[in-house]
Amino acid sequence: MKKFFIVATILVATGSLYAQSADTSQSVLDSIDTKMKLLKLKEITVSVPRPIYSMTGEVVNYNVEHDPTVAGLTAFDAIRNTPTVSVDEEGNLTMRGSEQVEVWLNGQPTHLSGSLLRAFFEAMPADAVARIEVIKNPNGQYMVADGHHILNIVMSAKMRSSELLILGMSGNTRPYLSPWISYVRNNDRLRLNVHFAASHSHQENSSQGGYALFNDADTASWTRYQSLSAGNNMFGNLFVNASYQIDNATDLSLNTMNMMQGYYDNKTSSQVEQWDNFPDRVHYQYCDSNNSQMLMSSGFASFTLRHQMGRKGQNLRFGGTWNYLFSSTQLLDQRTVYLFEGVQQQMQLLPYDRSSSLHRTNNKLDFSMTYNHPLGEKDQLSLRIGVMPWAGSSGERNVFCFDTTTTTYTLMDTLRSYANNYHSPNATLGISLRHEWSRTTLTASISAQKSWLKIHNTGLFPDDSTQSFFHLVPTLQLTHRTKDMHYLRYRYTLVMNNPSGSNLTKSRIYASDSYTVGNSHLRGSASHRHTFSWNKYHSTLGYMSIDAYGNYTTNGIESITLSTTETDPYLGRLISYTIPVNVASSYKYGLDANLTYRPAAWVSMRLEASLYREGYRLGGEEDPLHTSFNTRALTSWRVTGGLWAKVAKLVNLNMDLNYGSPTLSLFTQQRTALSLSFSSSATLLAGRLSLRLHVSDLLAGNLSQTSIQSPSYSSNRARHSSLRYLTFGLTYRIGKLELQSQVMGGAASE
Repeated sequence: MKKFFIVATILVATGSLYAQSADTSQSVLDSIDTKMKLLKLKEITVSVPRPIYSMTGEVVNYNVEHDPTVAGLTAFDAIRNTPTVSVDEEGNLTMRGSEQVEVWLNGQPTHLSGSLLRAFFEAMPADAVARIEVIKNPNGQYMVADGHHILNIVMSAKMRSSELLILGMSGNTRPYLSPWISYVRNNDRLRLNVHFAASHSHQENSSQGGYALFNDADTASWTRYQSLSAGNNMFGNLFVNASYQIDNATDLSLNTMNMMQGYYDNKTSSQVEQWDNFPDRVHYQYCDSNNSQMLMSSGFASFTLRHQMGRKGQNLRFGGTWNYLFSSTQLLDQRTVYLFEGVQQQMQLLPYDRSSSLHRTNNKLDFSMTYNHPLGEKDQLSLRIGVMPWAGSSGERNVFCFDTTTTTYTLMDTLRSYANNYHSPNATLGISLRHEWSRTTLTASISAQKSWLKIHNTGLFPDDSTQSFFHLVPTLQLTHRTKDMHYLRYRYTLVMNNPSGSNLTKSRIYASDSYTVGNSHLRGSASHRHTFSWNKYHSTLGYMSIDAYGNYTTNGIESITLSTTETDPYLGRLISYTIPVNVASSYKYGLDANLTYRPAAWVSMRLEASLYREGYRLGGEEDPLHTSFNTRALTSWRVTGGLWAKVAKLVNLNMDLNYGSPTLSLFTQQRTALSLSFSSSATLLAGRLSLRLHVSDLLAGNLSQTSIQSPSYSSNRARHSSLRYLTFGLTYRIGKLELQSQVMGGAASE
């Protein structure tokens, strides 16, 4: 028996279990080592399916490595399959309608977007990606700007270095042609992106319509027109990003974008017929034509310093941005009168020949600092300070009439010449608290905003005034996740909008037959925005969501077009003018639904539907213009469909369909016709070459119709723009991504 126990102990220790007969005689035990006639028990294997979608706290994971249908595709195809993320043909990403999406790679920002983002990830195989993390509600550890979302691509292999030179060319039959070149370099510490693009285009548009002016419910003037415009555009853009990891706790990012744009030989010709009934009956037929040239330079330069301050999770984010715009426009306006019938002594629409120059400058400089401090394992405190010491805009317009005696443009048009200057610095102080339970997150914040506005305008209508504004702005957000991949979110935000300098100024800016003016009685608007969202992620079906929202605004600032009640002293007749007013109240509430069916990584079908109602109420004591009217409201809907498929793991096919009912804004109703677009693309030569072809507005229905019905002004306009055109794109990559086989953990994972 002693020998039996020794043998049994050895069998158990080696992990093998056998069934033995009841005969345990000494002879049987002696023959175990030479001849064991034993029956081995069957092994039991327990397998757990690996989920394609999973959730880790607030992070939704698309586990690419668990998706067998993604084999042979590119990393950009994997991004297309990420739930809640929409990708257009240019490579631009949106997340639930928001364009504030940062693309990260292994927990670090890439600063890639558009065509460069697409070209970079098309060069990467999908099997190099472990998962893609969707972070819609990032906490302070990520150190991103408020309201930004993160799409973090976590690779299954370590990227030791990458160096790509990308050459591209795109264009369309409008015509439009744009060559571009990009350079991308990444290593352990340095990330460098340089992108330069240039383009030349030509576009034509036609429109027709009419408008009427009313005086005491009678038609004071009626005008109808046909217009044709054509122009050429040159464009150049340089974007540079350099990010450097100073040490394990600190990194610095520098960004700059500089754009140069020029319009030349832009011509517009309008055939106009007009009837005036007040103050006298007059009938005109005339032609307005203009030729314009413009040169504009704009862009920004920014820096961001991120620093982890300790092991407990404290971090600091400090940054600054300078935005600028400079533009210069030369315009030649001419009017030829063909017919004049009526009171001869009242020549309201005399022929003219004017030359004007307009120079504009905008500069903004702002700094912000955010400090995040964990109060415990589940709590976090964030403090933010923002200062904009300089925010100025200025414009100067000089208009000269043609002098027949000197045959030069030397007669100053003092009515239409002006100089405007606005300066609006501001400061913000905010605090935010965040608490996390096992499946629920609550974030509450409040910020104090103080701003100043200085107006200094010269000309025929000078203005020199100063105003200040102060607001307390709260925000509340609650999210909840369930084990079976339901994601629920409620968010309340109070948005305050102050009137701008051009909204408040008493200065008039005259055009040929109308003017714009500010409204010194304006007050800031308050918009209460409520959103409730439900998302469901399903491995075989795909993604479903419903968003219910309701927005209520008081004192909303809207611009309306009206008719003067008396003869304008400078033009000698009734004319139209545009002025901003406070809308007593407005609202919009509705539902957005999304269903994305994704049976495999190489095919998906998307259906989106929106149903909403919006309305306005203007008038009463809050309306200084006394333009009261009954509440206007309209129920609208829109349907969007999309189909994407990759054939033979080589050719991408994409089709988009959009259709909707008329939409409403203050006094305005707009309708856009049915739109259908189709595109195809392919990546060849082991990821080096990409080709793309896109047909826009396949049904040639790109017609927009706009109607305006204000108390003393009515208009209808139909506009055609570049019906049905073909777009092509070509990208060639030189270089490679050096990958080291090593599983990576997502630096952005919670």
